[in-house]
Parts: sequence; structure tokens; C-alpha cells
Amino acid sequence: MATDGPPWVVGQNCTMTLTHPMVNAGTARGFYLKPDTWRMLLPRVWYRGTNVAPVIASSPIGVGIRVFEGVVTSRDGFLHVDGTPSMQTASSWHTALLSFVAQAGTVMILTDPAGTSWTVAIEEVEDRVSTGGTTFGRAWETRLVWVEVPA
Repeated sequence: MATDGPPWVVGQNCTMTLTHPMVNAGTARGFYLKPDTWRMLLPRVWYRGTNVAPVIASSPIGVGIRVFEGVVTSRDGFLHVDGTPSMQTASSWHTALLSFVAQAGTVMILTDPAGTSWTVAIEEVEDRVSTGGTTFGRAWETRLVWVEVPA
């Protein structure tokens, strides 16, 4: 039976995880991606922004560096893959995500929906409040762009 983490396990109680040494003492934290929003790009040319400048020195970024994009949803009433309800509130999901957003300009580990881990830095964030599909419910949709940090 899936429960809220930790441990957060992609495919059981989340669709992606983030790990940073300054957040949750380095323990992975799971999140749910909005369906059909996850993309992994291998761009021909990508000019790094100011958020990743501290960890990626050159611009454009090197050959073979990936860019990831997805919309993380923070809302009440998530059901884990086995149908077990999450006890997390929309606010707790969102607050946990913002703790990683606050680490922009530093390196973190992203585990994607396929379970592959990547060393990344946050490039861009767009945070929107939504009704969550209900009249009175509150939810957030946060679009994030991460850039792979070369080893």
C-alpha cells in the first residue's frame, strides 16, 4: 500500500523526485507532474540563463546536455497509483516544492518519471494558482525548467 513519503518512490507515491542537500537533510521529496507535461529536450543550441550561471560556466551549453520541463501540481486529494489517498494538502505539496525553487543556482538531483536520475539546476519557474477543478479548492501548477549539469 502506497503512503506519503519518505520514502518517495517514483511510480508508487509520486511521478518525480527532487533531492538537494539543503532540503530535508538531503532526503528525496516526491511530487506529481501534471499529465502530458513532462519533456526531455536535447536542444541544438541552448543559451543558459542567469539561474544556472553559477553551475554551468559556458554559454551556449555543451553538446549532449539535456533540458527538462514539466508542470508540478500541488493540490488536495491526490490518489497514489494503488488508489491510496495522499494525506498531503495542496499547501504542503507547494511549500515543499518552493523549498527546492529557493535553491536555484545550485545543483540538485531530479529523478524523472522513468526512474532515471539526473544532476540538474533550475533554469526557470512559473507558478500559477488555480482552483484545482473545484469552486473553493486551491491548487498550484508550477512549470519548471531544469538544465542538466555536466559532470
